Amino acid sequence: MSVTEAVPVSTTTSTPSATDRKGAAAAAALVGVALFVTVATVNVPYKAGDAELLAWWQVSGNRMAGLVSGLAAVCAAVLLPVVLNHLQGLRAAAAAPRWLAFARSMGAAVTAVWLVTGAARATVGHLVDVMDEPLPGLDVLRFATALNYTLLGVSGMAVIGLCTLGLGPGAPHGGTGPLGGIRRGGRRSRHHGRCAGAARCLRDAVRGHLGARARCRHLASAR
Repeated sequence: MSVTEAVPVSTTTSTPSATDRKGAAAAAALVGVALFVTVATVNVPYKAGDAELLAWWQVSGNRMAGLVSGLAAVCAAVLLPVVLNHLQGLRAAAAAPRWLAFARSMGAAVTAVWLVTGAARATVGHLVDVMDEPLPGLDVLRFATALNYTLLGVSGMAVIGLCTLGLGPGAPHGGTGPLGGIRRGGRRSRHHGRCAGAARCLRDAVRGHLGARARCRHLASAR
């Protein structure tokens, strides 16, 4: 009887070039900008009556804001994998392979959910202003509004929050995620500082997105 030994899967790491580091840091910052634009550009009336909701959708500027919001959500969806792929190549990430795998799986979910969110937010504007179709009925507009809030406020926030958790919410201060090893590894080089800066950009982007969403809700309910 022979015994088969499992061969551990090694994680290939390398030292990224200066161009790669700058690109990842820029992508992390742009994710924050895209998340903010996704929320800040659209402010559909909250708990609005039929006349108020229909009047809001009849304004071409509001529909164009939906298009911009949808494009921003798509940008956030495609930029996040750039950051995660850069973090995968760090030597510090090898110290927490399970956290990194969890973050990457949630990153794939972020990309999928936010692509759908972008399409949903831009649907009415694209239908009316690009395809020259008539404005849908009130029931469709209410459904589109509810779908946008649900995708962004429930699914979108859940997956991006879990992705950030997988990276280690306390990474710049020695957290348990893959970026926690950046400071625990000893001396902090300029490269490590930039990686920690990219992690902070991504974490602050999520916090800023939540804050902007809360402010929009507050302004809508104060009307």
